[in-house]
Amino acid sequence: MKKNYEKKHYFMVSAIALLVLSPLIIWLLPYILQRATLDMISVWVVETPSITYWYFGIAWLFLMIGSIASYFFYKQKIIIVIGSLFLAIAFMYIGLKPINVMNTAGFTFIDAPFEEEIKYSWEDVEKVYLVIDEETNEQSLEFHYKDNQIFVVDNNREVQSLRSMLLELEKTYGFSFTTKE
Repeated sequence: MKKNYEKKHYFMVSAIALLVLSPLIIWLLPYILQRATLDMISVWVVETPSITYWYFGIAWLFLMIGSIASYFFYKQKIIIVIGSLFLAIAFMYIGLKPINVMNTAGFTFIDAPFEEEIKYSWEDVEKVYLVIDEETNEQSLEFHYKDNQIFVVDNNREVQSLRSMLLELEKTYGFSFTTKE
């Protein structure tokens, strides 16, 4: 009696594909999904906290384990694939909640999936500092709020685009915008 092992190899191919696509799944997919859920017209800065990448890494791990386990336990392949896919989607969904957003209304911070969101309006900003690293000429912005919390934007491209907007917001909301020594 001859056995055809070709069907079992589809699961190994999926495991290899997951391995090759892992940077896209873990690093790029959260970035794309979080931006797709926001109204990008009024959003200026979106930062993804590191915990999101951990959740997507765990989701990728479930997909990989499910794919490899389906090869070895071929008769239960449907249960294994559906179970690992369900767990992966659940972890991805939970991982999308942590986000930091700066928009026309102010700031929204969610540091962990099960924490409440913290919102600051532009009226809650006390000072904004432009910090320039003298060695590398990299620029960052430090937002100091009235309750002594600090938010830092260190992406040089985003800092450049925000500088002119902050000059207008400074006049409107009365916070100080200066260079930090």
